[in-house]
Amino acid sequence: MTADASVARVVVESALPHLDREFDYLVPPSLADAVAVGSRVRVVFAGRLVSGVVTRLAAEPSTDARLSEIRSCAGLPSYTPQALDLARRVARRYGGSLWDVLRLMAPPRVAALEKREWTLVDAEASQARLAHAGMSAPVLARRAVWAALPDARRGPLPAAALVAHAAKSVACDGERSSAILVVPDARCLAACARAARDAGLVEWKAGKGGDFVVLDHDAGPTARYAAYLAAMHGLAPLVLGTRPAALQPVPRLASITVWDDASDAYADAHAPYFHARTVAAMRAQDDGCGLLLAAFAPSVDAAALVAHGFAQAVEPRRDEARAAAPHVNVIGEQDRARDGSGRHWMPSQAWKGLREAAATAPVGVLVPRAGYVTALACTRCGAWAACPACEGELVVPSPASPPTCRDCGAEHAHLHCPECTSAEFSAARQGVEAIAAQLRRMAPDVQVHLSSAATGTLPDRAVSRGIVVATPAALPAVEGGYARLVVIGADRPTPGGLDAEHLAIRWWINAAALVCPGDAGGAVAMVGDVLPRIRRAVQTWDPWGAARDAYDERRELALPPVRRAIRLEGDQRAVDAARVALRSVPEAQIAPDPAGAVVLVSRGRAQDAVDALRALVVERSRAGDTPLRMRVDAPL
Repeated sequence: MTADASVARVVVESALPHLDREFDYLVPPSLADAVAVGSRVRVVFAGRLVSGVVTRLAAEPSTDARLSEIRSCAGLPSYTPQALDLARRVARRYGGSLWDVLRLMAPPRVAALEKREWTLVDAEASQARLAHAGMSAPVLARRAVWAALPDARRGPLPAAALVAHAAKSVACDGERSSAILVVPDARCLAACARAARDAGLVEWKAGKGGDFVVLDHDAGPTARYAAYLAAMHGLAPLVLGTRPAALQPVPRLASITVWDDASDAYADAHAPYFHARTVAAMRAQDDGCGLLLAAFAPSVDAAALVAHGFAQAVEPRRDEARAAAPHVNVIGEQDRARDGSGRHWMPSQAWKGLREAAATAPVGVLVPRAGYVTALACTRCGAWAACPACEGELVVPSPASPPTCRDCGAEHAHLHCPECTSAEFSAARQGVEAIAAQLRRMAPDVQVHLSSAATGTLPDRAVSRGIVVATPAALPAVEGGYARLVVIGADRPTPGGLDAEHLAIRWWINAAALVCPGDAGGAVAMVGDVLPRIRRAVQTWDPWGAARDAYDERRELALPPVRRAIRLEGDQRAVDAARVALRSVPEAQIAPDPAGAVVLVSRGRAQDAVDALRALVVERSRAGDTPLRMRVDAPL
């Protein structure tokens, strides 16, 4: 703290919107050397001891009121001034509070770490390693949307290329610069860390230095906070992490990369509900750093950035795509009728290729539904079974379980069809566990591996032979790729509302990327009457064309991402007040919604609408009125 700064302006922990502002506190002489901008402190607020963050230091208070003193202060700031500025911008962008962004930005502090010396170790050697690792980087524009192809290892992402791109951006930008690589899950994070080590980069360790840190929630609080501080101080120039890494403070940002930005893992479930892709684009625009949105199947939002001229599209040539992609065959209902497989979930033509390939290489079966049996139907008349108590869907959790209501949990061991009184029911929808059980009976001499969130996800490259049965997010990569992949129920409606069709394309493209190239015998069989656009995108390996077409359609209909959506939740009085507040933004259209309302507004006036609604939220909080909650860029 400077000698003439005796007052700290602090944002305090509070869920009340009208308390989202700075409060003045005196800095006691005992803490004068510790309190700095970005310090975490404990202060008395409304008679309680609460947490806070110092946002400014001043010589004079901004009020005539009697000030309280700061009670305690962390040994090291958890935020830089630039980090606080980013947090303010994100809070305003999403109509949220500064405190909410700050708590999402930094992990919980570990006091023992703040006593260490946070100094740079052997920067020259690190720069040399980064320059060498970046030599294999793909040539991309400074702001790019990259429709990537699977590499030779057929992993969940082209980790080597992404790490090389990040390393090159740091090496070209100079000492004390950093690059951030954001991935959706722990599997992709492990693949990137492995690729960094394979490229000769060294993971940062306290006192020893290094080239990269991994921001991993599963690593434990000490390792996580140490990695955060190392990145914040520029001690590790390459930052690998999941969604929170998009907010990671660094001294100077050379580039930020987001892999597979259409993943729902990037939308934070906590207020203010930021999206990693949006934060990355904000940092690229405001800080002037490079931006890379890369995916096997680029999102419609990424296509919008290209359409707006914010980024350049990088797509493979058609011959490159054909050489990298597996052969894809769609088996519809008519095809199944012709080959005699009838209503069986595994068509004979798909089973024959799968069975033959399983003798020498790993093969996969992808099942969209988790669980065992997810729906029952009467064997005699075909009527779907429902809970007699609440009419909810009946499921069978395991082979030994009776039919159980998904909604109320009631078990029905003695069930009768209300239409024909039959007591015999069969599986109308099978989950991944039931499919795995049947495959074990169909191929008793082949090992069947099950991978799902409920039963445990197999790690990448853990399987070298046999049949892997998995849900879409749990399909592990195998070395060199699967020889065959059968997608059961490829016509199943996907969640996602407006993005449902593109979500299906992303699911199946990401799965097909784990299969070896068609020239090496790799093939995918998609079972079901798949919609024409999905079929075309997957069979021709043109997900970028599908994203572009989807954006063009939404432009004609003026739907997101052409316009921005703001979902409002509250009672009728709160929604009516929002209508009044939005009169200052005449372009805003308000439509009713079961929870409140949905606002559609042009991108040019969206921030005006968010600011007006945020002012209303604060006003209602101060007056003690019924709350109004908003979610900016809410999915439709």
